[in-house]
Amino acid sequence: MICLKQRKQLLPSWEELVRENQQNIYKLSYYLCGNSHEADDITQETFLKAFENLERFRHEASVRTWLSRIATNIYLGKKRKEQRHESIALGEMKICDTSENPERIVVRREIQWCILHILEHHLPRPEYKVVLVLRDMNGLSYGEISDILGIPVNTVKSRLHRARLAFRDHLIKSGCIELVKDYVCYCEGAYNR
Repeated sequence: MICLKQRKQLLPSWEELVRENQQNIYKLSYYLCGNSHEADDITQETFLKAFENLERFRHEASVRTWLSRIATNIYLGKKRKEQRHESIALGEMKICDTSENPERIVVRREIQWCILHILEHHLPRPEYKVVLVLRDMNGLSYGEISDILGIPVNTVKSRLHRARLAFRDHLIKSGCIELVKDYVCYCEGAYNR
């Protein structure tokens, strides 16, 4: 057992903690909610809650895992309060493409929209979205996801398997399996074939 004094010594400074984890928490929040403003809010609320509870951090998991758990719980709490279908605006999406090719940027934006739209509106259960985002978009291990969600590793694996199948099935049904053909995204009937 680590005493309070030892815990304080093991934690990085608050500035380091934010600097080292802000991008990961924002990315997690963005993929969960699909909205840059809401992702900013979740990120800010995550660090606020972490700051308020810093002395309670027990070092049973990494700081990244702890912050991811806080962000995921905030997202799930907000999701429970609002159960409505919102469209995702292409204009507000942030693209991490350094390419100078405008066509490539547009196609990446459309593919990202398709992915976010499927995550938000076409997975049968919210926990599928959470596990997909944590594993496939944030690269967390099964153990870290287990810690974040408070479920056994085998449950994480089975949820992830079901989530990937549901995601793939929607891609096939909607024709998105051919996401890009001649720089045109066919997802959700955005363009006529």
